[in-house]
Amino acid sequence: MERKTALPLFCFSGVIMVFLFIVFYLCQPGMAADGSTLSQNDGYAAPLTEDFSGLSWSGSFEKLHKKISCEYAFTDWKKIDWEYLYKKTGPKIDNAQKSNDFTAYYLALKEYLYSIPDGHVYMTSIHEIDNKFIGGGFGFSAIKLSNGKLIANWVDGSGEAYAKGVRPGAEIIEWNGRPVEDVLDKVPVIFGSNPATNEDLVNQRVRYLTRSPINTSVTITFSNIDRSRGKISLCSYDDKRLSLRKNYPACVVSDGLRDLILDAEDPQDPPLSMVEKRFLMGNIGYIRVWGEIDLDLNGIGEAPSTLGLFRDALSEFKKAGVRGLILDIRNNVGGLDSMVADMLASFYTEKVLYEYQNAYNTVTGKMEICPDPSVKTSQSDNGLYIDPADPYFEGPVVALINSKCVSSGEGLAKGINDLLQGETMGFYGTNGSFGLTGDEAKISGNIVVRWPYGQSLDKDKKIQIDSRNGKGGVLPSIRIPMTLDNALKIAEGVDVELERAIEFINSYTGERAGEI
Repeated sequence: MERKTALPLFCFSGVIMVFLFIVFYLCQPGMAADGSTLSQNDGYAAPLTEDFSGLSWSGSFEKLHKKISCEYAFTDWKKIDWEYLYKKTGPKIDNAQKSNDFTAYYLALKEYLYSIPDGHVYMTSIHEIDNKFIGGGFGFSAIKLSNGKLIANWVDGSGEAYAKGVRPGAEIIEWNGRPVEDVLDKVPVIFGSNPATNEDLVNQRVRYLTRSPINTSVTITFSNIDRSRGKISLCSYDDKRLSLRKNYPACVVSDGLRDLILDAEDPQDPPLSMVEKRFLMGNIGYIRVWGEIDLDLNGIGEAPSTLGLFRDALSEFKKAGVRGLILDIRNNVGGLDSMVADMLASFYTEKVLYEYQNAYNTVTGKMEICPDPSVKTSQSDNGLYIDPADPYFEGPVVALINSKCVSSGEGLAKGINDLLQGETMGFYGTNGSFGLTGDEAKISGNIVVRWPYGQSLDKDKKIQIDSRNGKGGVLPSIRIPMTLDNALKIAEGVDVELERAIEFINSYTGERAGEI
């Protein structure tokens, strides 16, 4: 599955120059990371990038709508009503054009695209505009517990909320005089990533509840752990988005690679290698995979083989006789499905289908199964297979996952979960966005819009992993509940998920566990 892209990224401190070929955000239509293109044989042609940026706002939107509504891969699967979206958005774009209001134009596009529950649907973010709406924080971050309560998991000790009595663990009961649960249903999430599942949608609403324009006043009613209560007024201030960084997963799991891709002002611990490995106490092997692609993260002029690094780590762990393996794919940005199949080959003893790729053909105007361009295969059915290969690792494997594990990373999660000796573990499931990415249009305002033009199919030729009706992704076979204790620990930077994975490997009996 082609989930890869090209972005030149330059870090001018003299440290690195990286050409990133990553899925999810930036793609070159029909092109694999190895430079090959989707097959043009047998009358197949993949969608190509189109440039509508020279048109008016209304004109470029009309062209965009025509293209995306025709080529988007999951219209039927997700029941997207394109006609309704056009009628709803078109007048907003026209009005923005008449009044020369670029912010209104930008927001209308955001609302249009965020009506599509797919993490692979993306448009350029303009931080200057975003900050007008979410640049302010109230001195605390929020998280929703498994029991449904909304709590302040972190409170700024130097902030107004703390001064007025809010403490970590406080339950937020009311927001501006209304039950907080009712308010959450109305929180916009258009300034974050596009949520594909209901689970991710709820979590993003919780995160952005505490964001607002600077100098916004709000009244909250809260109850601390010691049962002291209060009703206070707060005013939002420029906290440099601190409340977002104190929420899960940012407070525990680095998003450094994604930050690099998005050219963030302050990247969060950028990785030095696509594969990180170490031995954990108890003779447990740990491998973190940031994405399934080869990247030159150190500016050496050559990208190390991510698959090679992965297999080298497995060989070292196998030689050391580790008790088990923890495969950390939280915040995994995706990459090449062919690499995922090759990684999974070290855990399988029989050849099994990974997927069929069902892509939009611009020649016929239909979805058609086509071969993965990054795989040289003689398979007559055009399927991508997991073909057992050395080194073979037969011990227990726990894949740590979360909602920022997206695209090809989700295929790695599924492949581990399907093993008898494999488990997926985490607070939340994966993103639920597994489509074939690469479709793109440039529109007025220096904005690029991207979306998937293909599907991943299972052995029965049914769509797999991509969300539908709010459900999708790979769920944890061992789900860790978000208790009050766990929420407070992660706010302090404690990696609860990793701790639970270590406990599981140390007590492994060969049986499925469920929630712990």
